[in-house]
Amino acid sequence: MQTLEQQVDRNFDAFQAALPSILPLYAGKYALLHKQEITGYFETSVAAVIEGIRQYGYGEFSVQQVSERADDLGFYSYAGGAIEA
Repeated sequence: MQTLEQQVDRNFDAFQAALPSILPLYAGKYALLHKQEITGYFETSVAAVIEGIRQYGYGEFSVQQVSERADDLGFYSYAGGAIEA
């Protein structure tokens, strides 16, 4: 079983791989990631976090803003989205 930190790191790697194709379509939005897949795009980080909790429970997802420079927040990509909002 993966640790939470490993899940977040793998979600970030999947996000970076998808970034070139999603950037033109979703720039500025927030991507919700679960098990290395983007499961939705949201206008705000709060909306993404709420949906992540609803669908997957606390700590079982990541939120990343779609922008030219992806910031690897590591373990804090989940918490960072909630704090930013």
